[in-house]
Amino acid sequence: MKTSKSSALFTPLQLGAIQLEHRVVMAPLTRSRSIQPNSIPGDLMADYYAQRASDGGLIIGEATNISLTSRGWLGSPGLYLEEQVQGWRKVVDGVHAKGGLMFAQLWHTGRASHVSMTGGETPVSASVNPSYWENPDQLVSTPNGWIQPSPHRALELPEIASILEDYRKAAERAKQAGFDGV
Repeated sequence: MKTSKSSALFTPLQLGAIQLEHRVVMAPLTRSRSIQPNSIPGDLMADYYAQRASDGGLIIGEATNISLTSRGWLGSPGLYLEEQVQGWRKVVDGVHAKGGLMFAQLWHTGRASHVSMTGGETPVSASVNPSYWENPDQLVSTPNGWIQPSPHRALELPEIASILEDYRKAAERAKQAGFDGV
């Protein structure tokens, strides 16, 4: 027996400029399947998302790094190199081939990182909290396995504009890759 709530799940929804045929949306999941060392979306990611695409449905992609220094999770994809844009293009094309829509989720991991992930740069955060990197239960995924995060430093005011620019550039690259939204 269908209830009015379950019936509503399968009704169209206007989401800004996007028309969804139903209200079932795939939430972002951390898959850690990009090709390393350059965090490029590959065939495994394209297959994964295409298998989950539905006609008129929306997929929100996994957290995607905006720059090398924003990385904090081994295997997460990026949108800061041309090869990454091309990799995402294959992923998005596969979703579109099934009639689905896809949004990019952009991220900067902040203090939840290790220098082995950020090109040797010290991770940055809004403030400094030594208890974060000193906590043996706090671990991050790196090329050397699960280890404690590196000490981080507080952002300086001029750096904020640079990180905002990284977000802007990544959003432009997401458009180039064919994403329907960011």
